Amino acid sequence: MTVRPTTVWREGIEEEARLVATGALERDLAVSAEVHPPNMLLRMDTILEVFERDASEFAGSSDATILEGVQRVVRALNVLNDDYEGAAIETSERDLLCAYIDEVITEAGVDLDSLSARTGIPRDEITDSWRTW
Repeated sequence: MTVRPTTVWREGIEEEARLVATGALERDLAVSAEVHPPNMLLRMDTILEVFERDASEFAGSSDATILEGVQRVVRALNVLNDDYEGAAIETSERDLLCAYIDEVITEAGVDLDSLSARTGIPRDEITDSWRTW
């Protein structure tokens, strides 16, 4: 099962807290909790949960239906990122989210290489048409 990026970020926050508590990391260097505030993580989890539910119906669906699902999740993430003045999804977050979207679709039974060939959209650019982050 695909691990949500929010899970990875929460684990990073917890690890930083442990390191600070043991003295292995200075408090002012522990920035993960600031970069990934709880409310942002909750909102992102909701967006990703909806996408996972949508993706569970992708197997056997048309290419248009699959791309509409990708478009919905990307646009919802755009809104979230805009609400955080573009700071919710930066380079490392973007890479993790794109890999997550790919994995969720693949786990749903979609052959992304075939989808890419049929639509002319390179697999690593499936989110690009709608993504502002």
